Amino acid sequence: MKPDPSVLLRRRIVNYCMLVLFTVAIVISIGALTAILWKLSFSGLQAFSPDVFLKSTPAPGSSGGLLNAILGSVILIVTAMVAAIPLGVLAGTYLAEYGRTSKLGDVIRFCNDILLSAPSIIIGLFIYGIIVLPSKHFFRLGRGRVALSDRDSRNSAHF
Repeated sequence: MKPDPSVLLRRRIVNYCMLVLFTVAIVISIGALTAILWKLSFSGLQAFSPDVFLKSTPAPGSSGGLLNAILGSVILIVTAMVAAIPLGVLAGTYLAEYGRTSKLGDVIRFCNDILLSAPSIIIGLFIYGIIVLPSKHFFRLGRGRVALSDRDSRNSAHF
């Protein structure tokens, strides 16, 4: 059965209108993103200096840098890696060598698959619930270390 010519004409008109609307939306979006990138690059390059890496964060209104934030990130990542890499390599080695047919290997593989599919915000909330709430103390470095080591060990054990 052949479609009605009026239906085909209507479809072509709607298609053309949508094509024009989406093209305009894309041009506007790219223009806005280009303007934002230009402003950020221009302002960022003016503020870029060695002081950004060599000075600590100052009081509001004074000049300074990001040294304490950079060092905190490095400490957090290194301590998470120290905990996560051995655990991930051991779990991966066990799964590859001995865990193919064992019940423990199935459990480890299942837990690893569940953790791989969990978003980072869920891992962070879980760590908050099991570390921060019972202790009633907000220990940022410890919570971040545990959450990051969980993410690193999941990636290391996934062969």
